[in-house]
Amino acid sequence: MALIGVLFSDAVRRRDTDTDDVKIIEVAVFKGAYGIEWHQRMAQRFNDENKDRKIRIELWGDPRLANILKPRLLRGNPPDLILDERLPLWLLIAADKLTPFTEALKQPALGDTTHTWGERYSPGMLNMFKSDGEVYAVPAAFGAWTCWYDGKLFREHGWTVPQTWDEFLNLCAASKAQGIAPIALQGKNAYYYAWSTYITLVQRVGGVEAINRINALEPDAFSHPDALEAARLFQDLVADYYQPGALAMTHTEAQLQFIKGNTAMIFCGIWLENEMRETIPKGFELRSFDIPGDPKWKGNDAMVNGQGMEFLFVPKDAQHPDVAFEFARYLVSPQNAPDMAKSIGVISPLHHATPANSVSPALGSVVDIINESKGIFNVRPYMLFPAWKSQVMSAAIQDLCRGSVTPEQFARTLDDGIAQAIAMTDRPIPKAVLLNPADYGESP
Repeated sequence: MALIGVLFSDAVRRRDTDTDDVKIIEVAVFKGAYGIEWHQRMAQRFNDENKDRKIRIELWGDPRLANILKPRLLRGNPPDLILDERLPLWLLIAADKLTPFTEALKQPALGDTTHTWGERYSPGMLNMFKSDGEVYAVPAAFGAWTCWYDGKLFREHGWTVPQTWDEFLNLCAASKAQGIAPIALQGKNAYYYAWSTYITLVQRVGGVEAINRINALEPDAFSHPDALEAARLFQDLVADYYQPGALAMTHTEAQLQFIKGNTAMIFCGIWLENEMRETIPKGFELRSFDIPGDPKWKGNDAMVNGQGMEFLFVPKDAQHPDVAFEFARYLVSPQNAPDMAKSIGVISPLHHATPANSVSPALGSVVDIINESKGIFNVRPYMLFPAWKSQVMSAAIQDLCRGSVTPEQFARTLDDGIAQAIAMTDRPIPKAVLLNPADYGESP
């Protein structure tokens, strides 16, 4: 911990940006696919509603936000509220550099007179950065991993949404027979895009018990027969049905192949429509279905590979944490969720806060999946150990896609890398929030 103590020295304090008349609350937002225009509009609305309190939100954003903020976090003069989970949040938590949302989550949810803010979050949404009962970062968006398709293309070929893994493979074979590559892959970004599909198969094959093994950092969790079978299934899927040349494509290049109709499907998060909005042709019916399972497998395929995204957190060195928490509760509220959905296509992490009429038909198909699901699951090692993600996991999933390693070698690389990361860490590793299989209709 000595190195952390040096890196996060409090020797340099934040400069005072307040004026004599107004308290300035600085908010920094990662400027990605969703932009920051909606957040700026919410800041202006908040300012207008609170003008008599002599406080003002000043919100800015940048695609390079994490790199810009690292030196400010090191110097102890950060913004009051930050939206960017690309920063090493677990390192900041271990260094006692974040203030928990405990009290803020007990406050009323804006637009809901009967529930607290914390009670309105969908089950599992607050687990990613929870440690010793304290929540150190809250999501501003619901992230779900699904399979996307063009409803018009499916109708033209007489294809239907598959209900089982065998039906999915038959669909892929039918697409290939028609000269259409079944699946696009964002190959240059496989560390996220391929990984998320593989993890979905881990749950489908092994149930949430397989996810629990990974999250509990059990030795040989990836080498367990359930996770190995998922790796085999995924490697076969890439070899047989992914678009040729996909491993050389960026995420936008691969997604454009799908939008152009050169592939029948693509696995992606729910930001796909917003990110590709300018290139989706008229008549393209973007729709989504959840990755199916198999009756012989252990997992309930009504579970969604999902988690909170676009995390908000308040640095301990924030000058005005009280208003920072208040504005976070304003941004992520039942009151403003419909406007967020209409404006930037974001599904709220709050339970049933996104009305069907506030989203496009594409996102509506995702809302249906979420509302019909038994719950969500996700894995956390890549958030706990950023070096493992960049140095081990990223290369391993690329190699699995290429076929240059066996599933057994892939799993051994992941397991050995995590064991090494655990051995080398000099900070406490938070206890995992584990799922009870019986709660989701699964048997251990």
